[in-house]
Amino acid sequence: MPDRDEALAAGVAKPSLKQRLTTLFDEYGKVAIIAYFTLSGLAIIGFSVAIWIGAQPSSATGVLGVLFAGWALAKATMPLRILITLGVTPLIAMVVRRRRGSEAPPDEPPADAATRSDL
Repeated sequence: MPDRDEALAAGVAKPSLKQRLTTLFDEYGKVAIIAYFTLSGLAIIGFSVAIWIGAQPSSATGVLGVLFAGWALAKATMPLRILITLGVTPLIAMVVRRRRGSEAPPDEPPADAATRSDL
């Protein structure tokens, strides 16, 4: 019996963050990709500005160093950014659908637009 319980537990194992993010990209398309890259860009910019304020580089090499350090710190926060993307994307998609006035997925045209012959 314990082997059966272990097999069931292994079959119901929680998918990894990468698998959940891939599923999110498949389900929400452009909205998920834009949300992920927006969060990434904001993290890089935020860390770079924070470092810039503390370091105040005066040469081009210093500026590149600040940008690299901002990228490295943003990369360290990737699991957190993925979790935020997983949580925020459905909300953003809902807002986008409401603004478009349809319940179609955000990367598809509204259903009534495809059936109208006067377009």
